[in-house]
Amino acid sequence: MWKKHVGEKPMNLLIVNPNTSDAMTEDIRRTVEQAKSPDVSVTVTGPDFGPEALESFYDYTLAAFGLCRLLEQKTEQYDGVLIACYGDPGLYAAKEICDCPVIGIAEASISVSLLLGSRFSILTASEKAVPMMENMVTQYGMQSRCAGVFPISMSVLDAEANRDEMVKRLIATGQRAVDAGAEVLILGCAGMTGFSGPVSRTLGVPVMDPVETAYRTLEMMCRGNIGLSKKGLYKTPDKKNLKNEPLLTKNLFKENPL
Repeated sequence: MWKKHVGEKPMNLLIVNPNTSDAMTEDIRRTVEQAKSPDVSVTVTGPDFGPEALESFYDYTLAAFGLCRLLEQKTEQYDGVLIACYGDPGLYAAKEICDCPVIGIAEASISVSLLLGSRFSILTASEKAVPMMENMVTQYGMQSRCAGVFPISMSVLDAEANRDEMVKRLIATGQRAVDAGAEVLILGCAGMTGFSGPVSRTLGVPVMDPVETAYRTLEMMCRGNIGLSKKGLYKTPDKKNLKNEPLLTKNLFKENPL
């Protein structure tokens, strides 16, 4: 299913919302449709298994399995894959099993933020997400450039359902982050996509929509034929015998509806 982009052929990208919220998938689709180049084809989809919101490492683990199921079952060829959840669940596994560029919205937005200012902060949904995001920043080796992770004290689904309140809290919390030394703010949830503009205009600093930033980064990588290294961290795993392998490779939910 995976291929390197050839310049004269239309680019075909896969955008995955690794949770099972249809509303969030549609929000992601709107952002991607606005950001994509006219000559690029995109598929925006989600797994057939997993939580509707990802707010814990347990949720991430379930979502990673759903993501791997989706990738294993795809038969169409894609030039690149975007994982549109700020926790980047299943990202390294996806990089291992795909030959095309695969990026997560967190790793991409954090990386690009370094071009925009000295220190960044992440505005996240819940208090629970704070240590999780701090752990991720450390894993990516960016703790020295991070001015902190700041919650708006809403669940992911509450933020999705109450947009006006979410924007008010993003502005108030973003001001706290700026006061703490952040020069760049990142919206730390795919459900916040589409709302960087009003926050940036109010606070006077760059505010990154991670879905838009990551999508544009992926498209740029595919146009330039910039691929993953398979020599170390993302080396393709050796084939192993899997007990009950159809759980991974077959669409059992359509064959045996619950």
